[in-house]
Amino acid sequence: MKKTTVAALMLIIPGIAAFLFFNLWPIVYSIYLAFTNAKLGNFPIQSPTAEPLRFVGLENFKWLLKQEKFLNAFKWTWIFVATSVTLKVLAGLFLSLLYNSKYVRGKTIYRSLLIIPWALPLLFSVTVWKFMFDPVFGPINLTLKSIGLEGPNWINDPFWGFIALNIIEVWLAYPFMMTVITAALQSVPDVLIEAAIIDGANYWQRLRHVVLPVVGKPIAFATILTSAASFQYFMVPYIYNAGLFEDRFILLYGFRQAFGATPYYGRATAVMIIATIILAIYMYVNVKITRLQEGAKE
Repeated sequence: MKKTTVAALMLIIPGIAAFLFFNLWPIVYSIYLAFTNAKLGNFPIQSPTAEPLRFVGLENFKWLLKQEKFLNAFKWTWIFVATSVTLKVLAGLFLSLLYNSKYVRGKTIYRSLLIIPWALPLLFSVTVWKFMFDPVFGPINLTLKSIGLEGPNWINDPFWGFIALNIIEVWLAYPFMMTVITAALQSVPDVLIEAAIIDGANYWQRLRHVVLPVVGKPIAFATILTSAASFQYFMVPYIYNAGLFEDRFILLYGFRQAFGATPYYGRATAVMIIATIILAIYMYVNVKITRLQEGAKE
């Protein structure tokens, strides 16, 4: 073996070893736990009075599929993906079109201010929003009360809490959508817009038939990414009201299985595996449908 090859291996092997230990090994070990009866008492330390850790095959997965709370969490997770992603795309598209207009002055300042949610820590943002939605002292309900309306219980009512989470998610994610769509809009050739104007197309016709087809793939890419993030929604509902939403979000349900009153680590990891497989299939199907991989090859 050449000295250069040996030297290259000596440089590469530590990185590969670190990757396997810190990334691959936890994944493999989690998959193993999903097929065991791991719970508090036999994992990570075996208690003399607890049932020994053993392989149970698909029992954890079968148990989950019979649980109403799990099925409810699965259903509502997808409902949240549909509602939040739609709102995020519409908000990002509206703001991008607005601040890409030649009639708007000070666009650089506005864009800088609009990406503030990116710069704020998530814990701070969600805590502030939780205060704003407070049913008694929150500014939102106080404003509604000042105009003669009775504000809902945004914190403890499942329906209104779900609405609040959608609002929070739009506020947290619109800077990403706006940035991607704005960059795409700036790549639309002026000659196409001018040709459409000469042909007599109005603003909405130009938007529908000229602009959107050109920026379609960037928007599709951003939509797929943000929908994957919505499917993995965990930290915001956990901070906002974990107990209210444990049967509304699949990852939060898995977390409560692992760290609830009676921890079942095998069931929790089974939830994570199911979520990972579903998300992988979802991403693959959407990339195929939108043909994003063709753009990468070109």
